[in-house]
Amino acid sequence: MEQPLVSVNLVVRNGEKYIRDCLRSVRAQTYPDREVLIFDNNSTDTTRAIVAREFPEFRLISYPENLGFGPGQNKCLTLTQGKYVLGLCVDIVLDEYFIARAVAAMEHDARIGALQAKIYRLENGAKTDIIDTTGFAIFKSRRVINRGHGEKDTGQYDREEEVFSYEGAVPFWRREALLASAVDGETHDEDYFWYADDIDLGWRMRLFGWKSQYVPRVIAYHDRSTTKRLRSGWRDFIALRRTIPIRKRMLDWQNQHFTFIKNDFALSAFKDIRYVLPRECMLFCYIIVYEPYTLRAIPHMLRLLPRMLRRRKYIMTHKKATRKEMEQWFL
Repeated sequence: MEQPLVSVNLVVRNGEKYIRDCLRSVRAQTYPDREVLIFDNNSTDTTRAIVAREFPEFRLISYPENLGFGPGQNKCLTLTQGKYVLGLCVDIVLDEYFIARAVAAMEHDARIGALQAKIYRLENGAKTDIIDTTGFAIFKSRRVINRGHGEKDTGQYDREEEVFSYEGAVPFWRREALLASAVDGETHDEDYFWYADDIDLGWRMRLFGWKSQYVPRVIAYHDRSTTKRLRSGWRDFIALRRTIPIRKRMLDWQNQHFTFIKNDFALSAFKDIRYVLPRECMLFCYIIVYEPYTLRAIPHMLRLLPRMLRRRKYIMTHKKATRKEMEQWFL
């Protein structure tokens, strides 16, 4: 029986540290019907040379500028044909059965738009049994967390289940769901550039009637270099934030708010205001004291606000999920 084609789309910039291990794990996949596209975002290191020399069987596109992750994935989507799309990050190593098991799960349930793997930590290139993520959970305060992050795997996440949204390190999408979730012709919002595009797209896919499904037998390993530790209090939170590049902190704050503006039901946000408002006030005070440069994002946010409101109107007009169906995910 003919198997569905899988497009493995790797968007990368300056990935020389990881790209060999990543692509070797792609090469080692047991699933044969796949196409591999490496979309290079104008790397200034040896990434392109490594791919051309050591992985000639994979298609390499060298783009003359850095588009960012989401726009790069949008480009890849137009250049590939697979029924399923693996959106790969360079600091990922796949289990050899990753694609085969992901395809089997997706073929079993046509409502799955995005599959979330069980992702473990990579530590200095070594595989561990410490969980990196099993998908996103969201709280009434609209805080978003990686489920299981930093926990030792003792089987506590061995049950297959829906999650609010997939996490973006190594999502496995149904192409039909990606195309059906596009707004203004963009599957990933290209105004995001980098960061929070996963929760934005996952939230929108759920609004449009698609599931994010966690499948623990689908396994990968991730070197999450900037967020290895769990925060246990404000001091730890501050120390952790300082390990994250300044631009990423700005995009984090900006894009998460764009995500809420576009996808949240107004009545749901109003109902949860006693959870949302205290968190927003604490974050804003933290930014004023410790990260005032983050406020530089405000003029840009104001310029983009009309566009975000227009996208919100489209999303709310075309949504299939009800407010009550969405509210069940807010913990």
